[in-house]
Amino acid sequence: MNPTLKRLTPLLGLLVLLAGCGKAKNPVAPIVVTPLRSLSLSVHADTLVAGQTRQFTAAAVDTAGHPYTGALDWSTSDAGVITVGSAGLVTAVGEGAARLVVAGGGRADTAQVLVYATAAGWVVQTSNATEDLYDVFFDGAGRHGWAVGSGGVVLVTADAGATWARTVPSTFTLRGVWFTSAQEGWVVGHGGTVLHTLDAGASWTRLTSPSTGENLMDVHFATRDTGWVVGTNGLVMTTWDRGVTWQKTNLGGVTLNGVMFAGTRDGWAVGDGGVILGSHDRGASWFVVQPAVTGQALKGVWRPTRVTAVAVGAQGVVPRTYAATDSVAWTPGNAGSLYQLEGVCFTDTLSGHAVGWNGTAGTVLRSDDGGAGWTSQTSNSQFRLRGVFFVDARRGWAVGDNGTIRHTSSSGS
Repeated sequence: MNPTLKRLTPLLGLLVLLAGCGKAKNPVAPIVVTPLRSLSLSVHADTLVAGQTRQFTAAAVDTAGHPYTGALDWSTSDAGVITVGSAGLVTAVGEGAARLVVAGGGRADTAQVLVYATAAGWVVQTSNATEDLYDVFFDGAGRHGWAVGSGGVVLVTADAGATWARTVPSTFTLRGVWFTSAQEGWVVGHGGTVLHTLDAGASWTRLTSPSTGENLMDVHFATRDTGWVVGTNGLVMTTWDRGVTWQKTNLGGVTLNGVMFAGTRDGWAVGDGGVILGSHDRGASWFVVQPAVTGQALKGVWRPTRVTAVAVGAQGVVPRTYAATDSVAWTPGNAGSLYQLEGVCFTDTLSGHAVGWNGTAGTVLRSDDGGAGWTSQTSNSQFRLRGVFFVDARRGWAVGDNGTIRHTSSSGS
């Protein structure tokens, strides 16, 4: 045999064998999705309890006007909240909000799914911190949250508070936190500290502050660019360029503890001695509310609308606004002198919560009439509560001393 042919014989045999194997295996045909004229979910919003399942359906019509019953692509924006099978069966996994998406044939539709925890009332969340916590903030979906406190600690969660990660980006006590998106946020604290993050709190940058000698107590942003900070010595700092520059004003010697605007123009700031300051020009100038509605220290304020605002403070004071003949005016109120109230949050003009201390345990109060009346809830906290934040009428978090974090997905009831 020709030596060259002898060397090629095994290779030729292998090629024949491979060719035979290829013939024996049926090729997999690609899935062809019929072009669709329309695709619509039967339900565009739903609420589930963790562990519950729900079958979603979609109506599809092809370009010829005939119902399409073939395969569709089902997906979720957050598998930590819901999972979905190939036929649209949704399983609630963890608390939060997620989008359910169905797609195919060049069309798509979405539904918003809220998942609540099964437990009622205020439940304990483990923070793995012993520092006093002063403020808390969550994004709209209720999955990503941040809490700040003494020793420069920042706690971060991505699962509605089931677990919290710890960072310490400052040596100063941190008093206020506010986020303008799921990625961008602000923290303020003692020693003129202003921290800024663009990665959801994974890292922080300390900005140059015009008030290094003052303690900053609260921060609020109305937009990505427009925000306000208040602190000791009647300090108000305003930025209109995303923190690049700050306008600094000192309005008397009292400490201002809280600030909030309705939109970008109208805001209130409250502080010690019952002082209430107002602005109608984005914080460029401020006026003092006279006569004062209380002499007690005001610790926090929430302004859900231009007309509606509620403040809370020492000895249970809860002054609130009302629409007067030609302006918005303040009227005194009290939830009970036993309470030392530290923080407040309203989800609309009527429903809100206040937190604090009743002399023996942490306090949570609820109002359903815009702050006129308050009922006590079981906080399950032996420590003073200092900050509270709700993302909707049911889901909220309260934080306080010794690393305390309490959470409700039932409005606290």
